[in-house]
Amino acid sequence: MGTKQSYLEHAAVTVADIDWSIEFFKNVLGMTETRRKEKDGKLQQIWLKGGLQLVASPENPKAGQGHHLGIVVQDFKATIQEMLTYDGVTHIEGKPEKWIQLPDGLVLELFQEKPGAIEEVLSIEVK
Repeated sequence: MGTKQSYLEHAAVTVADIDWSIEFFKNVLGMTETRRKEKDGKLQQIWLKGGLQLVASPENPKAGQGHHLGIVVQDFKATIQEMLTYDGVTHIEGKPEKWIQLPDGLVLELFQEKPGAIEEVLSIEVK
């Protein structure tokens, strides 16, 4: 394989008031809901088209901070193996293989690329 490539598929952010956050991102930025996760009738997470995932955590003092980064990689298994060779990089206990934690606490969720997706996404010039 040539040069490795990947892209940020989504960023998940913990928010104190998920309803306020949904309204803000929908109204101000035009982001639309793609799916949601509820538990006992209470909204826990929502995914918005454009790569944003909001995670409800009203009691969490880390509200407004990053929750995890979803990254698409060319070779899922090889990337995980390489990541785990770095000191302090670990799988998150009790989570599927795709969840990795870095020594500073940053959490990554890895996804296997669909053929040609990375090249297509990276070819888009936005600036």
